[in-house]
Amino acid sequence: MEDTDFDSLCAGLPADDARRLRKIFVEWCDGDENGFPVQMALLTRAQWQAAASIPRSLNDSRKWLELHLVEYRRQTAELVKNLSAVGEDQADELKNVVKAHTEALNLASGSFRSQLKSIGAFTQDIRKHLDDGISSYNHIKTDLKAGGEMFRKTCEDLDGQINGVQLRRDWLAWLGLIAIGMVIGITMGVVLEAKFR
Repeated sequence: MEDTDFDSLCAGLPADDARRLRKIFVEWCDGDENGFPVQMALLTRAQWQAAASIPRSLNDSRKWLELHLVEYRRQTAELVKNLSAVGEDQADELKNVVKAHTEALNLASGSFRSQLKSIGAFTQDIRKHLDDGISSYNHIKTDLKAGGEMFRKTCEDLDGQINGVQLRRDWLAWLGLIAIGMVIGITMGVVLEAKFR
């Protein structure tokens, strides 16, 4: 039997939790494991996984810059070492070479300082965006927690209700809340994607 999207959603969950989740989705979708709620949950999970990869990418960029800085220092150290090995009979030529290298080094260090300033400004901007993202995440987390509490309370209320019309109306209200949550999640994903382009 092939795995479904629902099986992907339940990967890593304890058996009891997966069973409960399956029961809820079956009640919502009348048994369709490839239905809207499962697809929405997979989309939400994919968005959070994409957001979680951003700090790793920033860390990789920082390591790349550090590696190039180390290589630049190593090459500079070798250049100085080679210059000191030149014989005294080439002192005049060495002075000219040292002068040319000093000018190139000054030019390169000026360029490097300018790049470091640009990188510093860029990292500050990234830091601000990350802080904004964390703030949005905390706000959404609080909203989701409150929504989860409302969902639990509503589920308890639904268990006590017999009237089928009331049950359908509550079900539609939850679909509306889920749609609003999905719009918030998609909007946050689009905003974060736009900020980091």
